[in-house]
Amino acid sequence: MKTNTQTILIPFLTLIILFISCIQDGNFEVPDLTITEPQITVNSSILKVKTALQQEFNSNNTVIYTFPTDENNTTYIEAFVVSSDAPGNFYKELIIQDSAINPSAGIEVILNNSSLSESYDFGRKIYIKLDGLSVFYDDGGSTIDPTNSVPGKYILGFLDAGAVVNIPSTAIKNHVFRSATVSEIIPQKIELSEITESHLNTFVQFENFQFEKSEIGKSFSGEANDEFSGFRYLFECNSEKTIRLQTSTFASFKSNLISSNKGFLNVILSKDFRAEFLVAIINAPSDISFTEAERCDPVFLDCGNGSSNNNTILFNENFSNLKNNTALLSAGWSNINANGGNTLFSSRTSAGNRFIDISAYNTGENPLEVWLISPAIDLDTSTDEVLSFETNTGYDNGKALTVYISSDFTGNVATANWIQIDAPISEGPASGYGSSFTKSGEINISCLSGNVHIAFKYSGSDGGVTTTFRIDNVKVTSK
Repeated sequence: MKTNTQTILIPFLTLIILFISCIQDGNFEVPDLTITEPQITVNSSILKVKTALQQEFNSNNTVIYTFPTDENNTTYIEAFVVSSDAPGNFYKELIIQDSAINPSAGIEVILNNSSLSESYDFGRKIYIKLDGLSVFYDDGGSTIDPTNSVPGKYILGFLDAGAVVNIPSTAIKNHVFRSATVSEIIPQKIELSEITESHLNTFVQFENFQFEKSEIGKSFSGEANDEFSGFRYLFECNSEKTIRLQTSTFASFKSNLISSNKGFLNVILSKDFRAEFLVAIINAPSDISFTEAERCDPVFLDCGNGSSNNNTILFNENFSNLKNNTALLSAGWSNINANGGNTLFSSRTSAGNRFIDISAYNTGENPLEVWLISPAIDLDTSTDEVLSFETNTGYDNGKALTVYISSDFTGNVATANWIQIDAPISEGPASGYGSSFTKSGEINISCLSGNVHIAFKYSGSDGGVTTTFRIDNVKVTSK
């Protein structure tokens, strides 16, 4: 019998054309034909999960809420998966957000399964049955409060012995259901200054970024001092603010060298393990598109090498007699909150030593920008001048201190021309303070003349970077 090839091909080609048309019509939701769509009525949301915990906190002062089991009114949410554990940068957790485009909330779901991406791939719509699950909140504060302005992590799991733990592997099928829909996740473009609680555990895009200059030459998390996770500072060119990229030491790309270029990257915004500071997490190195060779590093003062033989002191301040702001101002220092707030650098003592310090913690100021500026220092009657100072850091959750010098400051920080000084700034522990002050070394400022002012600028925010910085022994010497 003769087969009619044309009769077979025409329907087949028609099917292909229809399939291509579906892809090109702007509908990014692609059904997985191997999955039967579950018959689920969605009657809640990630936002309502957060609200339920906030209400529990207001009523009972607890940061754990367990959803009741009601066979007659089962509670379901739908969400989209934005994490992938395939490269090893996530472990036994799903990061989900409430929409594929412009999400309003995200949450972390912890499950006892180390191969989640096989079933819950990136972009997959899922449904979660909340009955019997518990949600936990942590903002890293000494007093955790889900109703304050500090961004924190919401984690969904099982309650066991008063703690929220991974949903058992045998229970996952009763709580997490796959949809046949896989959507294109469009990252929301944001700047560091725009980050709020609503952005945590969502897929975002940072534009005009690079790794900080001091990180170049390092791997993602393969250095000798990387334990559990590696942290590499990302630098936002427009604002000169930073955020840490967190990479697991179990990630398959941990030994890959980071790029020295700049560009954009797609990340999941989160907080570190203790929820003390904001971090960005990638699914894979392909989430980073740093293709521009021209970097945006700050322009630092460059007067050559400093002299180590100076014995004439032009300026020396150890703050031992400046016990309050009035004394500080009387000594010629300027203490300026650039946004008109109340927070300023303050005089403090520890172990008999007096210094100046500042932190954004519990200030209610977001952002916080404060300048501590020295009296005028005359460089016209000296040569080979060098600057030195010391810093100490406590409760470190990010960089917030930079140092500048100006030859034309007259009282207004906004109108003066400032040159940034490239000098070591202390880094400290997440809890407590560094064991000693970090010396800046001798910084050559001899290419400047006239009256100069040294400035310490603190840029943080209550709910963001709140690191405490201590400053001491500011000195300028010459031959």
